[in-house]
Amino acid sequence: MVAQSRDDNQQQKPENGGILSRDAKLILSWVLINSIPIGYMNVVPLIYLVEVGYNPSLIGAIYAIGAVANTIAYIPFGILADRYGRKMFVAVGGFLPFFSYAIFGLTLNPSWLIFASILGGVGLAGGLGVAINGTALLPLITNTTTDKNRTLVFGILQGFWILAITIGSLLSYLPSLLISILSLSSYAAHSYSYFIMSAFVAISTVPILIAKEKKVEKIEATTRPATSKRSSWISDRLQVVSGRRILYFAIVFAFAGLAVGVIVQLVPTWYALRFGTSETTAGLWYAIAEFSGIFAIPFIPRLVRRGGTVLASSSTMMLSCLFLALMPLSNTFRLAAIFFVFRAVLTTISWPILQSFMMGIVSERERATVTGITYTTWALMSSIGTYFGGALLGDGQLTLPFVLGVFGYAASAVFLFLFFRKIKPPEELGVDLGSGEIKTG
Repeated sequence: MVAQSRDDNQQQKPENGGILSRDAKLILSWVLINSIPIGYMNVVPLIYLVEVGYNPSLIGAIYAIGAVANTIAYIPFGILADRYGRKMFVAVGGFLPFFSYAIFGLTLNPSWLIFASILGGVGLAGGLGVAINGTALLPLITNTTTDKNRTLVFGILQGFWILAITIGSLLSYLPSLLISILSLSSYAAHSYSYFIMSAFVAISTVPILIAKEKKVEKIEATTRPATSKRSSWISDRLQVVSGRRILYFAIVFAFAGLAVGVIVQLVPTWYALRFGTSETTAGLWYAIAEFSGIFAIPFIPRLVRRGGTVLASSSTMMLSCLFLALMPLSNTFRLAAIFFVFRAVLTTISWPILQSFMMGIVSERERATVTGITYTTWALMSSIGTYFGGALLGDGQLTLPFVLGVFGYAASAVFLFLFFRKIKPPEELGVDLGSGEIKTG
């Protein structure tokens, strides 16, 4: 066990005694506004591009290439965020999608759409923009709360993400509304809608610029525990002290990324191919699936208290596999969509618990680096999965992507439990932050 000083772990507390500090509220506001376009772009282009003649394999490639971009960039930007501050990276990375959505509004040329995906991202994995802000966001908001409240705050963060994705999905009605009101062509209506998404990104920059950031000291060589030669090599170059835990998290995230990429990212396209579903109908049910997860968030602290962090996350992730497996067996779109709703609720519970656990058992000074490394494996497998998932759908294989998706989530849940079942975060060790000492296992 390694003792760390109170100063190293002291975190900002809400001024009014509540759960959320001023800076946490500003960060959550950024998440809400900045993520609305993600919900929109995760539905509308996936169906609209099919309607204008794109092959599903090309659509998969467009979305996959963004994941490849952030796979390459996650680790370096995570290291930079730990060294030079997180807020700047959240702001800059969060603004890059402004250009990506504008490109979608200007052209249907696949080369430009691929460039847009690389730059700011257009799917769940994102592009360079997500690589820049994604590694910095979790450490930034972690430093606005205490260990005791961290999992709940991460649940609230997930709730804001869900609300944003829900709003974005519901905005799938926007093109048809613009066609009806302004008598626009389908192409013009979709173009204007993408420009509106760029406007959301621009507005979201304001709250993150106002937020303040707690300075985090660099890791000093003298504070690092004795490690093996291999772990020492990693620590010296990546400024980390939790090498083995990072490796374990990387494996867990990799299998989850495979599941997301191979089918979850492409569910709207699957809806269109299997049931002939329109973008408005798919967007509505995608919104229902995302929004339903909000009702599960209040139960997260209770589940963690009863079963522990690791068991709560791994068990809900495993259970989500059941509903994902039932989707291709559905005879109607509505039944498949209902199963997707249940899957979304369970992953809404699992994901913030996993993120909070990761932030809780690694050093404060290396959180962005750790996030960068683990998210790299997630994005890599997501990009591979999206590419092959799109290719399989293009070949008429409408069931095999679900088989691979179930395998990915199940493997992620199993490895999470096997690797971390004996490791507890500070809040489960009965740590008193006021005592001046925090022990980490």
